[in-house]
Amino acid sequence: MSKTSKKKASSTSLVASSPGQSPKKDASSAVVSSSEGPGEPQRSHLPLWPEWNDTEVNAEKWDAVKASKDSKNLFDDPEGKVELPASLRVHTWKRPSEYIVNKTPVVVDNEVAFDLTSANEHLLSSELMRWIISEIYILWKVCNTGEGKPVSAETVSNTWRPWEHIYSLCKAGKGHIPLYNAYGKYVVKLYWMGCWRKITVDDLLPFDKDNNLLLPATLNQSELWPILLAKGILKVASTDVPVYSSGRELGEFTVIHTLTGWIPEMIPLKSWYTGDIWKFLKENIPKFQYEEESSEEKAKAADDTTAKDSDVNEINSETDTGTATAATTIPQIVVCASYQPLHLLEKRTSVLTKMADSSESLRQYGLSQLYSHPVLLTRTRDCPLAAPPKPPPVPNWKLIRPRKQTSITDEPKEPPVQKPEEFIEVCSPFINFKLMTVAAHDMEQGAVKRGGYSSNLASFSEMDDSENDHPKNDIIQNSPNTLDVTETNQVTAEDKNKGESIANDAERAESTSKSEKESDNKDKERVQTAKESNTVLQSQDESDKPLLQDTWVDLHNFTKCFQTLLVFHKPDTYAHQCTTAHCQNSVSSRLSASPLSNAMASTHSVTASARQPESNTTYHTQSADLKCTYFLFVDNLLPTEIVICFSALAQWGESMEEKRVSPTRPGFLTARPFSWKSIASELPVLQIQTTASKAALLSLPPGRHVLHIQTRASFAIHVHLCSMSPFVFGDEETVVPHLDKESLRFCEQATMILRALARVVSCFSDPEALPSATKDLERTHGVGIQQQRVGFACSQTHTGVLKRAQQIFLVIQVFNEAVYQMFCTALGRKLTSDELFAVQTLTGDPSPHGSNEKAADLQSESNPEGWNGRQVTDKEMQAAAVLQAGWKGYLVREILTAARPGTKENLSVTKTLEEMWVSVESDLEKHAVALLRHMVDNGEGIAELYPCREDECNRITFTDYSVPVPEVANSWILIFREVFHVHKNMVLVPKIYSPLPVCILHVINNDTLEEIPRVFNRVEPHLYTPNKSGYTFVAEAHTGDTPLSGGKWCMRLIGSREPVPKLAKETPNNNFSVKELKGYYIPNRKNIISRHMVKVSSDHSATVQFQTSQSDVYIKLSILDNEKEVISNQGKGHVIIPVYCFLAGNGGSVAQTGARQDQGSLTAEGTLTGGKEGSDRHPTDTLVHKYCIQAEVLQESWPLDESLASFIQNLRDEERNEMKVFGDFLDGTSASVGADQQNKDGQKSAPKSTHKVKEREKDKDKLTSKSSFTMGQVSNLDATKPHWTLRVVSDQSKAGTIEVKKDTEKLEEIRAMKLAWETAEPGRAAKAHQNRLRYLKELQANAEGKEPITAETGTPQSQQSGEISVLSKNISKTDIVYTPFFRKSLPQPRLKDQLIEEEQRRERSEKFQSFRLIWDNILEQRKQEKITRREMMKRQLETYVGFQDAMDAYRQKMLQAREAYSTHVLEQQPLNKEEMSVEATEQVELEKNPTQVQPGARKSANKKK
Repeated sequence: MSKTSKKKASSTSLVASSPGQSPKKDASSAVVSSSEGPGEPQRSHLPLWPEWNDTEVNAEKWDAVKASKDSKNLFDDPEGKVELPASLRVHTWKRPSEYIVNKTPVVVDNEVAFDLTSANEHLLSSELMRWIISEIYILWKVCNTGEGKPVSAETVSNTWRPWEHIYSLCKAGKGHIPLYNAYGKYVVKLYWMGCWRKITVDDLLPFDKDNNLLLPATLNQSELWPILLAKGILKVASTDVPVYSSGRELGEFTVIHTLTGWIPEMIPLKSWYTGDIWKFLKENIPKFQYEEESSEEKAKAADDTTAKDSDVNEINSETDTGTATAATTIPQIVVCASYQPLHLLEKRTSVLTKMADSSESLRQYGLSQLYSHPVLLTRTRDCPLAAPPKPPPVPNWKLIRPRKQTSITDEPKEPPVQKPEEFIEVCSPFINFKLMTVAAHDMEQGAVKRGGYSSNLASFSEMDDSENDHPKNDIIQNSPNTLDVTETNQVTAEDKNKGESIANDAERAESTSKSEKESDNKDKERVQTAKESNTVLQSQDESDKPLLQDTWVDLHNFTKCFQTLLVFHKPDTYAHQCTTAHCQNSVSSRLSASPLSNAMASTHSVTASARQPESNTTYHTQSADLKCTYFLFVDNLLPTEIVICFSALAQWGESMEEKRVSPTRPGFLTARPFSWKSIASELPVLQIQTTASKAALLSLPPGRHVLHIQTRASFAIHVHLCSMSPFVFGDEETVVPHLDKESLRFCEQATMILRALARVVSCFSDPEALPSATKDLERTHGVGIQQQRVGFACSQTHTGVLKRAQQIFLVIQVFNEAVYQMFCTALGRKLTSDELFAVQTLTGDPSPHGSNEKAADLQSESNPEGWNGRQVTDKEMQAAAVLQAGWKGYLVREILTAARPGTKENLSVTKTLEEMWVSVESDLEKHAVALLRHMVDNGEGIAELYPCREDECNRITFTDYSVPVPEVANSWILIFREVFHVHKNMVLVPKIYSPLPVCILHVINNDTLEEIPRVFNRVEPHLYTPNKSGYTFVAEAHTGDTPLSGGKWCMRLIGSREPVPKLAKETPNNNFSVKELKGYYIPNRKNIISRHMVKVSSDHSATVQFQTSQSDVYIKLSILDNEKEVISNQGKGHVIIPVYCFLAGNGGSVAQTGARQDQGSLTAEGTLTGGKEGSDRHPTDTLVHKYCIQAEVLQESWPLDESLASFIQNLRDEERNEMKVFGDFLDGTSASVGADQQNKDGQKSAPKSTHKVKEREKDKDKLTSKSSFTMGQVSNLDATKPHWTLRVVSDQSKAGTIEVKKDTEKLEEIRAMKLAWETAEPGRAAKAHQNRLRYLKELQANAEGKEPITAETGTPQSQQSGEISVLSKNISKTDIVYTPFFRKSLPQPRLKDQLIEEEQRRERSEKFQSFRLIWDNILEQRKQEKITRREMMKRQLETYVGFQDAMDAYRQKMLQAREAYSTHVLEQQPLNKEEMSVEATEQVELEKNPTQVQPGARKSANKKK
């Protein structure tokens, strides 16, 4: 194979898993070669990525011998050259032997450490390259951490080497070292779409104009592992779809997921839930501790950690997912954070403000928004970095009654608010990262314009005009001027000196180049020499620098700096996990070597699969999105957390131009609560949208949950679920069998009740423990809850209290019955009298629990002979009531005595209960569930008392019924029709699984003939009640253009309880007989399409379907019984009556009508009318049923084209000819009839009469044969003309008991009537024909202006008859249009006489009277409304006046009170003045006579002494 052919070749492959393993579907997307020039059209290539297989890799042919023989015949990647980011411009491609001259290339040189930042500064303008370098560093730190700084909760010995993903000239195994292959063929092992993939790459290296390598490399230029690993990662990254408007180079692709298979969960960081973020980080990453504390804890737990380390399994991130086992009971995660790059083209002010704040916050911690990349979160800290000094020791004597320190201030001091210490340690290779060198491109273009800190990013904003048409990422759109002064000021002195020296060197180099004007080759040599020298210096300066540098970020600024939290879950540490995958059929048919399976499997079973042969064809698949539906079942007593990882393949073999023109739609995953017993759609609880792989955490409360998971992607999907709790995930067939069991909360509640009952039984004779055990039992089985509700309702209305009391009584009663049933079930028999008394004493209920069974036994016995046929007297009733009351009182006293501990009866009951309880304990859980289930099923509202009530909606039982699908093409078929009988009230949901695209189910109540409502052609959940005739389930379908062979139709009947209603037969019947009738549509005034008579010899159930050739016709299909509608249905283009039972009348209505018509009686019409009028008076058993199927057009929705007018007219003429009786022989008999009338008026000879009788018999035979022909259907129907189809479907076994034919009853009645007239008056038809011809001749004569020829002119009769015969011949030959002379106001012509005029006058007077009555009623109503309005206005005025009077009275009352108070105050004022004057007078007297001392004062003085 030549080199050129290999470059142009492209291969497509999608390898499926083999049966029995995890169905991981491979898929890939377009990879565009970056070596193609701007003018050359880019070709899309589909990579060959089979699943990984060690055996296949060990047998790989590396062809290293070919390279030694012929250096030109080297390996080229059949998928084409790898696609590089748009910010990296490829100029040439070289082999390692061409680039590395002095040394021999090796894959791995240094196995201890590596440096991917010093030699790759020219690549840091690419966001994708920064992510690759950062995540390789993060994985190295996480998996190869020493004892000093652990990054996980438990130190795990897990070594990871990035070069172990590369295979060349080596065997697959742990710790292998790939060797350099001179042929250039290498295999990279990466994780993609749910499994490890084998990705083949070559060793072609891309270079730019300045001879810079455009792939990551170490300082050792001869080391190839970063280049080869990056090429494989770029292939996988090309399947991701970045948002072009955002200017980013990658979407949701993560390198860690590709290198380890860890599940990436992306959590957006928002400032309003900072507390939750801090709590999450404290729980999942280690906490900062002081060295002293950590050393003490390590010393204490030395033995424990040694034991743990010995038990922990080694986790290898490269190996298959199925080979690793869970090391600990706690899932292990790795937490990272990322931020988006600067995007200056953003026009929204709010976003620009956030970017400015984020940039400023990042700059404070040594990060730059120009270098967006993920960082590793290692520790949290809620204390200072340095331990605070310990307080001096306090003597013990000062601890006794210590004094409070008080500070005397003139103003109160507020206690200082101390900000909590909340910091997060982040690690990154780009902390305080500054570019130390100037790119060669900058030196050539003279981009260095300042002597301080400079960046090679300036070169990307000053490219040539020829490169401006290519898209640039966010870094390209920035210039060095965007760096703020603050960033420059934060550079250390050492960095400044380095920057100045580098800038001086650059200026010196620039001046030298301008002055000397050397050739391009010399410039490149100089640039390369300067670059190598700078690299050596920088490597020496950073030899002691760690791979990742760390810094502490304040929690307040953490949400400003970073926008996304990346949480990588290790799936091997989860106890339960499940995967599923699916691929587009159109893609798999082209690209897959084996069919894809949808089987469920765990990720622990991954086997090899066959590879696809290479293909030179490029596929551009354009098909509908792939949609899959799954169900998730969880039943847990504790909250459940499930990590759901969704991988979507959004693009497939598209070039870059196609991606720009038609943006790719991402994949979607939606999870919402689901119940088969409800059609309501719940809000989604989880939504994932991605173009690569993305995970989310699903948190569910305790209990049973069923989630409906819907996925959608363009080409392929993969779903991976991990959880520490058990769950069931899969299709409906996988999940539904787990739903018929009781939920765990239901079983737990039932076990609690039964254990409480067991405690009551065990301490039934203990007077001290029995009360507490009884209270626990009441609180457990719901009585205590009801009592609490009653206590709360006491403050409410009396009705609420009464209702709660009734509920308590119901709970107690149902519980007592359940206990009785439980003991009967456990013992397997009826209880004896002693056992029944023990149960009554235990429950405290004297009512006989087995009263129904005893009553049935008593009824079976015969009554005494003396009591037969006599009624009970009142005294006997009173005596029986007294006996019952006495017996009940005696029983209650016995129960109370036996329930009192310490009595003899109590000991006997306790012994009996303990003996009975042994059989219950043999299967405690079963009897507990039966006890609670009996309570829930027989007590209304009892389920609401327990927390397990929410689980009842997800408990279902089901039964499947399947029948084969008939192999017919493009036809309507009836698939299923059976009767189900319901014995109890239950909610049922029928669900259809049909291979046919159109299938509808109808459910009919046979008692009321009502159909259960349907929503979107699906029968809604309905409460089915017991009825007499049951419910009929009817399924109809329409087959496609090709018949379906071997198809199975299935109906799943889903219910809430057992048993589900069963068929009336043993097996469903699928053998039906179809009577199909077709005909053309003839418009008429009644809008009737067709009428068909039905007669049955026995009761017959049938399905009637009617269909029109035009699909937008509104139809009404009815079944009439004696011209009364008994059932009908409406549809558009298609209508069906699912089931109707035709009852057999006394002899059959159709046969009886035909017999009466054959007799030729004149009362035939009167008989039919009388039958219709008198049908209501006949009882049902003697009613003669006469069924008719009638189809009508509604809303004039079947208009016909004018081009069909002649065709419709011909059909009408044929229908009119069917009504003629003597049309075939009237012309031949008219002359003879006229001669007989001239010779003998009314006299007929015997031979002639005999001859006429024979002729009439012949005519009658002709009539019969003609009627039988008209009742037949159209044999050769033209499908292009408007037509209809009627189908009557019945069971094959009863097909002979039903007959369906066209309704010709009216036509036969008219014919029978004409024959009767002819029999009564021979020659009547001929005479009428002659009169008609004479009338037509008169009309013609009047039209021509001639005198009419009548009998009064004296013309001989023979001559007149001859002229009439001649005229009749002439008229028959000429075409005369009589349509304008016909008056079509009535369906049948009538003669207007006095009776009709009187009837019309009466109708008009009745209309006038009815209108006058309505008018009078309206006037009376208006008058009444006017009176009502006046009364309302009057009441309003009275109310207003009453308000005014009340306000005036209240105001007057207030004024009176105020006046009384003021009067009282004024009266008190003079008294106060008099008292004040008296006191003043006394005071003056005391001042005048100070020697007078009061006796009290003297006494008080003595007391003081």
